[in-house]
Amino acid sequence: MKISEIFYSIEGEGIEIGRPEVFIRLSGCNLRCKWCDTKYALKNGREMSIDEIVQEVNKYPCKSVSITGGEPLLQKNELLNLVKRLKDLGYWIQINTNGTIFDEEIFELVDLISMDCKCPSSRMKSDHQVLRRTKELFSSKTQFKFVISDEEDYEYAKKIVTSLNVASNVVFQPEWNSRKFTKRLVELVKRDGLNVRIILQQQKILWGVKRGV
Repeated sequence: MKISEIFYSIEGEGIEIGRPEVFIRLSGCNLRCKWCDTKYALKNGREMSIDEIVQEVNKYPCKSVSITGGEPLLQKNELLNLVKRLKDLGYWIQINTNGTIFDEEIFELVDLISMDCKCPSSRMKSDHQVLRRTKELFSSKTQFKFVISDEEDYEYAKKIVTSLNVASNVVFQPEWNSRKFTKRLVELVKRDGLNVRIILQQQKILWGVKRGV
């Protein structure tokens, strides 16, 4: 598998924020988001076998894993084998994906699906059919996360949440370079009575924008 990095930290985003996790960042992505903060993972990476990955993960005193990217599902065949191996070893697994690829077999195995729904400011699009099918089959273990930088993003996210009829586990994450918009975002959510959580990126608050955290 093409691996960008493996490191041990705490979850900085979404509903599992603050939870210690081992992060496995895969290389390669099918999108090019304007505000991407992991451009180093778009290509390259080192080739690692599943045995080597598991050996690295096992170094840490933690049984929770977050598989991220890039877009992990681009390596879905090897990823499936990695997920099966980690589950056999008793790991809790979160997968982070950009909403363009649906993989029922992998989604069935993991414990949390973090679906990053692309808003207009990203200049990219998630596949609404992927979002809808994930919600229909795996709503109880899916979080829908929207990175929001302005009111256009907010209105778009509100429309998606309403059309999908998502009742819980929706995260509105202020885009880091536009975080001054957060107070306005709070007022918009209050105005519209949305059942969402506004969560800043904790890792950037603690360590700034850097790798391996």
